[in-house]
Amino acid sequence: MLNLTSKLTEIKGVGPAIAKHLTKLNLITIKDLLNHFPYRYEDFSNFLSINHLKIGEKATIKGKIQLINARRSWKRRLTITEAVIKDNTGSIKAMWFNQPYLANTFKPGDEVMIAGTLTAGHYGLQLEHPIIEPLARGGVHTGRLVPIYYSTANLNQKIIRNLISQILPLTHSVSDWLPTEIIKKFKLPTLPTTIRSLHYPQSFQELSLARRRIIFDELLFINLKSLLMRRQLNFKNAHSIPFNEQTKKLIAGLPWQLTNDQRTCAWEIIKDLGKPSPMYRLLQGDVGSGKTVVAGIACFNTVKAGFQAAILAPTEILAWQHWQTLTKIMEPWSITIALLTRTHQQINNQKNNKAGEIKEKISNGSVNLIIGTHALLQTEINFQNLGLVVIDEQHRWGVEQRNYLVGSKNQTPHLLSMTATPIPRSLALTLYGDLDISLIKTLPAGRQPIITKIIKPPERQLAYQLIRREIKSGNRVFIICPLIEESDNLGVKAAVTEYNRLQTEIFPDIKIGLLHGKLKSVEKERVIISFKNGQAPILVATSVVEVGIDVPEATVILIEAAERFGLAQLHQFRGRVGRSGKRSYCLLMTDTITPRGLERLQAMTKFSNGFDLAEFDLKSRGPGDLLGATQSGFLKLKFAELANTELLKTVREAAQYLINLDTSLTRWPKLKAKIKLENFHPE
Repeated sequence: MLNLTSKLTEIKGVGPAIAKHLTKLNLITIKDLLNHFPYRYEDFSNFLSINHLKIGEKATIKGKIQLINARRSWKRRLTITEAVIKDNTGSIKAMWFNQPYLANTFKPGDEVMIAGTLTAGHYGLQLEHPIIEPLARGGVHTGRLVPIYYSTANLNQKIIRNLISQILPLTHSVSDWLPTEIIKKFKLPTLPTTIRSLHYPQSFQELSLARRRIIFDELLFINLKSLLMRRQLNFKNAHSIPFNEQTKKLIAGLPWQLTNDQRTCAWEIIKDLGKPSPMYRLLQGDVGSGKTVVAGIACFNTVKAGFQAAILAPTEILAWQHWQTLTKIMEPWSITIALLTRTHQQINNQKNNKAGEIKEKISNGSVNLIIGTHALLQTEINFQNLGLVVIDEQHRWGVEQRNYLVGSKNQTPHLLSMTATPIPRSLALTLYGDLDISLIKTLPAGRQPIITKIIKPPERQLAYQLIRREIKSGNRVFIICPLIEESDNLGVKAAVTEYNRLQTEIFPDIKIGLLHGKLKSVEKERVIISFKNGQAPILVATSVVEVGIDVPEATVILIEAAERFGLAQLHQFRGRVGRSGKRSYCLLMTDTITPRGLERLQAMTKFSNGFDLAEFDLKSRGPGDLLGATQSGFLKLKFAELANTELLKTVREAAQYLINLDTSLTRWPKLKAKIKLENFHPE
């Protein structure tokens, strides 16, 4: 008898071939398949008689097959299957390409349900590639909101839908992890009902309720995990790091003036450092807002009080960038700064430092500030008196990684997390409920607004002319290539192809650099230096440049197929330019775009502030626009990025309600176990 742990091979119709394709999607058990939710739906719930069909309108019709046959088209080298469907109001032709088996599956006289969109073809009105199923078994693929799943090339939607329709009754044995009081208090559907509604909703209203429940769960787990972590920290002690007068002198000696937001955030952090309990603060700043300097001030104050500070960055490029910036700022103050990554080991401007030597100096306290990547998480690194940990690009680290440096000490170091991902405050409070939040919204003085334009194919040459003018003026240009094939998960193929085209056809007289994720760290650094100093003033790159590259001379960023990127990512790209007083441009190249996609790109031209853009993104997502298994944005969330502000408030209320009832959640073992298992951060 089938149950949730049964292998999919036990289901009728799943042979070795189908099982192999399911395995590619990590679908092994019935539970896996039930949790394989649709990423969108086709609305074929509109039943029409044939005489009421309209061109371009989706609908389902019921009728009888009058004629069906398959023929070979030698001209186009494909098989065409044609059928004539009749109801009591008229008849319509249906056509399929390369599906000859349909002529054997269906016969004249069969009563069927057929769903599709009416088009005007060469031979009159017809339904091209409609979905067809027997009337007696109808309602799985037609006549409803039809689910569309992520799949493989050899595993069609009908197979997945048929399998899920077979196992859907097993949802009655799904155990709900939410406490009954929460389900009732916040009027949520049960988990079994939610799963059934996500796969086969009877209406958009039912789908919306199911979606609300699944979003609620994801955000609640994160919120509770954060609150539990904050509770644990409240019982720990930290070094009280007093304000040092030399910090004032450091700020006064900077070659630029801090913005009011930078001053406010720096002071909030310094006040927290002076407390005997550990600081746990998130520094949120728009791209180019100057978060690194604020973090540097906190590190300086920590070092001058006699403690060590560490900055953890997710990439070698970003760590190297921080090391360069802070070395210049702190060089006059006799502070020893070490860079420790997989390929870089250096103290101040010394050459050829060995990793073992740096680790020894960290242990004896002769290194004051340590900047590095995952290398800092090695067990053989022992800090003498670590007072402050700064984690950059906070969203790229798991909670466990984030707290490795913090949680393993007798005296807990203060923690400052930073992120340049624009997160609306309502969402940030839910995602990072364990953190106090400091916000930098204003950009440094002298920055000009970045001119953002949507560029259609006929305007491409104008874009290239602008690039030439900027290069002649001594400036730099980024050209970003999207991922074009799933198999090319680093986007290397697209970048290499575009690099070759630009270098040979468009800019043969200008040296172009190429940067992508498969290059070794030393090669990446060489390419970036060549770009910075103007030897290769154009840089063709993948999304590897999203964070961590600061080139003040860069005044143009051209983003190919901009509609393929999310708004947050586009804004991050835009932040690579406009880092000086020069006028800068962000060019969004696109050729094929939907009205919805155009609205998103127009938002880029309307909003220059990343937080305003993120609020727009949060509010503009539609009720049927689900993300499915796609990892979008900064967390591994299936649905929660679609949450609205009202739901975020509800989730925070629910989390606090549960914590007030039981601070350890032991009353609800299923919920507690689920929270422990969930990890919404990148691996």
